[in-house]
Parts: sequence; structure tokens; C-alpha cells
Amino acid sequence: MLLATPRSRPLRFAAFAVAAVLLVGVGVATVWGIRGFARSAEWVEHSYQVIAGIDAVETSVRTVESAARGYRLTDRPEQQAEYLAAVPAALAHVAELEALTRGDPAQSGRARELRASVEGRLGELAALVQLQNMQGAEQARLSSMAGVGLGETTRLAGLATRMRAAERALLDASRRETLLRANFLIGFIALGIVLPLALLGLLLAGLVQETRRSRSLEREARQAMRDLEATVVLSDRLSEQRRSLGVYAGLLQSCQSLDEAMTLTASVIAELLPDSGGRCYTLRSSQNMAESTARFGDELIPSEELLQPQDCWALRRGQPHRTGEEHGHVHCPHLRVEPGRPKAWSLCVPLMAQGTSLGLLHVTGPENGNGHDGDIALLEAIGEQLSLAMVNLQLRETLRVQSLRDPLTGLFNRRYLEENLHRELQRCERRGLPLSVLMVDVDHFKRFNDEHGHAAGDALLSRIGQTLQQLTRDEDIACRYGGEEFTVVLPEADAASARRRADEIRAAIGATTVSHLRKTLGPNTASIGVATFPNDGDAPARLLEVADTALYRAKSEGRDRVVSG
Repeated sequence: MLLATPRSRPLRFAAFAVAAVLLVGVGVATVWGIRGFARSAEWVEHSYQVIAGIDAVETSVRTVESAARGYRLTDRPEQQAEYLAAVPAALAHVAELEALTRGDPAQSGRARELRASVEGRLGELAALVQLQNMQGAEQARLSSMAGVGLGETTRLAGLATRMRAAERALLDASRRETLLRANFLIGFIALGIVLPLALLGLLLAGLVQETRRSRSLEREARQAMRDLEATVVLSDRLSEQRRSLGVYAGLLQSCQSLDEAMTLTASVIAELLPDSGGRCYTLRSSQNMAESTARFGDELIPSEELLQPQDCWALRRGQPHRTGEEHGHVHCPHLRVEPGRPKAWSLCVPLMAQGTSLGLLHVTGPENGNGHDGDIALLEAIGEQLSLAMVNLQLRETLRVQSLRDPLTGLFNRRYLEENLHRELQRCERRGLPLSVLMVDVDHFKRFNDEHGHAAGDALLSRIGQTLQQLTRDEDIACRYGGEEFTVVLPEADAASARRRADEIRAAIGATTVSHLRKTLGPNTASIGVATFPNDGDAPARLLEVADTALYRAKSEGRDRVVSG
């Protein structure tokens, strides 16, 4: 190619200069043509305005004639008022037409003749109206039928026709001149554009041929660098995740409680996936409610604090459930998908072991984040390790709880009460929920023992323990406090609910009998004292003290009753 070699560089500058001169000429010609078109457009618009003015004059005169004719036919005052209102409008339109034709002597003369004709016609109509006002409508109609004013109407129509013809002739001349100018301008602009484009195309082809190879090499080098950087980053990230996962597995085996394991899991996920957020849930022993025990990051798709297993597809199916751009948009009912929020993916991993559901791991993150399928596999691996740790912790807790059971009644002992009342109180305080404590004492138990023997007393205590187990929920804590005294902890129960529960327990114990040595013994009554957090205290010792004081008040007031602190 002529302009594609290094030796042709001077020719490139010359070609560029010629192209620039031609483009400047095109610009000047374009400006000249636009100004000419603007002037033509102004004359065309003026001609249309004149034609519209002629039409307006004729229309206004017809309006005056119609109003005068209506007055002659009806002889009604409102018709006369309409006629009088139409006359000034007709004269105004004539004046506007004269102003429009002031620059054209020929049309201006015709406009003056038209004005005289309009004034003559209006004078004839005025004479008919005056005749009607003086001699009556019948006389005016006779004069009108005699042909008065027909000559002036014909003259007015002829003047209007000549003026329109003159304006249309001006329009035809302007159209021919505009077409001629447009053809010339199009030809010049086409020539002025095609030649520079050809020269510029040659210049561009030369430059493209020179730089194509260097750009291609540069792109390949940049892409190789990006791929290498992405590979290194991904490799480092996977290595860090494997290392953190190993550390997490070791720490998980050292956790002493389920809450500690959940908190550790939340912190590890927040460290490995900083753009994600979510919750760790633990299923209650009743298997009817999952409770959030740890939270991490910013949840782009928020989840409920408490959820039922049927509200999560993962817990229903026993396998992870994911949503996102490539995995569908069937969200679990426990998720609050808010419109207008950024696009995000979500993952629910069921925590299961030996076919039993233990909890749920819910994670969500942005769709445009740096995550990939490896992150999902990581979360599933964390879920598996957490499930095994939960089984071990629950087994350990079961063994510990068994050591804290009272062998006679099957209820928890006082040691268990002291440990768990503090924990339940902290949980309710953290969530802003109430908690109530019941102190239950069997009335006249010493007398019962003296009359029937210690074996009968033990049978009665065992039967009361069974009654308390039947009347308490899974989340309640029923304990043998000592001797014939029992304690019941009611989490999330306010004073009114606790008093109702206490009355139920009192009534059930009052109807309890035992069989001993083929004899039916009882029933025995019970007195109950009630204390409720936060009104009666915010510490375990204080609540027990208030409940114990209320119990002694119940005994002093006659026994077999419930007294609140």
C-alpha cells in the first residue's frame, strides 16, 4: 500500500492537509447552505401565513354574514349581539393581512383592495341590520332577497383568490430555488466528504497495519499477566482456605459448648468469605423450631431469628439448597427477599448426623463478588465438620445432664438448676424476654412421712416428679431443689402466664395419689411461690429468694395456693 510504508510519511502529511482543506470547504458550504435554507424557510412560512390570513379574512366575513342572516331570520337580540361582536374580528383579520403583505408591493395593494371590499361588504350588512331595526325583519329579508351585496361578495372572493394565487407562485419559485441550491450543495458536500474519507482511509489503513501486530502482542501479554495473577490469587486463596479449615477443625474439637462452636464457625466463615453474611441455627430438642445462635457479616438476604424446619428447603430435603443466577430463585420461606436490593446468592446447609437434623447454616453473598464454586464446597465442608462436632457436644451434654438428674424423681437436681438458670436468664435478658421461677413445696410432707413411712414419702415425691415432667415444656427446667421442695424455671413466661402455669401444677399435685402396700395414699396439696424477671430481680439468686419468700407467704396464708413475689 502506498501510504503504509515508513518512506511514505511525507505523503501522509500532504494527504492529511488536502483532506483537512476539503473538510473545511464542506463545513463552509454546509453553513452557507443552511443559511440559505433558513431564509427560504422564512419566506415559505411567510407565504403560508399570508394564505392563512386570507382564509381568516374570508372566514370572519362569512361569520359576520351568518350572524346578520341569523338576526334577520330570528330577529333575536342575542343574534344581533353575535353580529356586532364578529364585525371587529373581521376588521382585525384584515389589518393583520395588511401587516403581513407590507414587504410585497403587489400583495400589499391587493390587501388594501381587499380591505376596501370587506369594509364595503360590512357596510352593506350594517345597512340591512339598520333597516331591520327601523322597519322590521321582513323588510330586511326582502332587501336581502333582492340581491343586495352580492356584487361586493363576488369581488371579495376574487381578490382573495388572486392573492392566494400570487402566494402560491412565490412558494413554487422558492421551492425551485431551494431544490437547485440543495442539489448543488449535496453534490459539493458528497465530493468534499468522499475524497477526504478516501485519503483518511488510506492513512488509517497504513496506521492500522503498522500497529496491529504490536497491539496484538500487547493484548496477549496483558491477558497472560491477568491469567497468571488470577491463578496465583486463586491458588493462594485455596491454600489459605485449606489452612483455615484445618485450624477450624482442630478448634472445633476443643469447644466446650454448642454456643462456642457456633460462634467459632461464624468467625471462621466471616474470615474466609468477608463479603458474605449469614447465621448459624440450632434445632431445639423438640425439633419444631430452629433458633439463631450466631450471626456473621451483612446478610444481603436476611433470615428470620426463629424458623420452623418446614420453612427451609434444606431442612426439608436433607441436602444443601442454593439460589442465585445459575441455581434458580426458589428462596426458602424464612428468607426476607426485599425488592430493590443488590443481586445476591444464598446457601442453606442442613447440619445433620446419623439421619437427625441438628441445625442449619445459612450464608448469603453478592452475585458480583469474587466467590466461586469452591466457596460453596468450603461451606458444605464446614457444615459437615460442624454437624459432627454438634453430635459430640450433644452426647457430652447428655452424659453431663444424666449426672445432674435426681434419681428418685427423674428431675434435674439443684446443681443443674444453678448452672442453667443463669444461662437462661442471660438469654432472655439478651432477647428482651421475661422469665419466671416457681418454688413448689408439698404441704405437710413430714406428717405424711410419719404416718405412712419413708417409702410412701419417696413414692409420693416420685409421682410428683412425673406430674411436673408432664406439665412442663421441653424448654422449661423442672428440678428437685431439696427434700419436698421443687423448682420450675419457665423461660419466656411473664408473670400472668407463670401464675396460670403454677395454678395448673398446684391443681395437678392436689389430685395426685399414690399406691403403696395396696393402699391409695393422698392426695396432698402444694404451695407455690412465683418470681418473674425483670420485675422481681435480674439475678438467679435474687429470683430464687423472691420465689422462696412468696412460697413461705403461701404457707403462712393457709397453704394450697399460689403467691407471686
